[in-house]
Amino acid sequence: MASARLTSMMLAAMMLAAGSQAASAACPQALAVYDEAASGTEIAFSGPLPDVDGMQHRFRLSFAGNGVIMDGVVMMAGEPDRPWGVILHQCPEGDATGAEIAACTVWEGPVYSIGNDGTVGWLPTREAMRTAGERLLLPDFAAAVMRSQAWQAQEITALPDDVFRLKACQE
Repeated sequence: MASARLTSMMLAAMMLAAGSQAASAACPQALAVYDEAASGTEIAFSGPLPDVDGMQHRFRLSFAGNGVIMDGVVMMAGEPDRPWGVILHQCPEGDATGAEIAACTVWEGPVYSIGNDGTVGWLPTREAMRTAGERLLLPDFAAAVMRSQAWQAQEITALPDDVFRLKACQE
C-alpha cells in the first residue's frame, strides 16, 4: 500500500513537472503568470498591447491574502535601450503630475528573464514573440516594497523576494 501511494505521488510529481515545462515552452511572455512562493505574490501579464510609446507589457501584481494590487508596465528605456519596469500603487486617475507619479511609484528598474538553463537575459519584447522565461528577476524589488506605503501601513505583511517563477499561462 505504501509503495502504491509512493508510486502515485511520483507520477503526480512527474506530471506536474512535465505540465510546467510544456506551459513554459508554449507560453508567450504577454500571457505569462509568475508567482513568488514564500509570500504568494503573483505577477500576471495582460496580453498584447497596442503600439503606444515603447510600452512592451502591462501586468498586475497581487499580494496574497490582503487584496493589495499594484499595476506594472514594461517599456524600453535607458542607455542602451532595455526593458524597464515600473510598478505603481494607488496612483491618481487621469492627469497626474510628476510628483504624484513619483509618490505612487513602488519600484522601477531593469527586468530580467531567467531561462530553464540558468541563462539570464532581458525580458522579451512584445515584438520578439518569444516564450516566457522560467523566472523573472526584479532587482531590489523586496527592498522597494519595504519602503512602500503599503508595507509601512502593514497592508502587505509577507515580503516577496526579487525572483518570481513561471506559474501558468493565460489563455
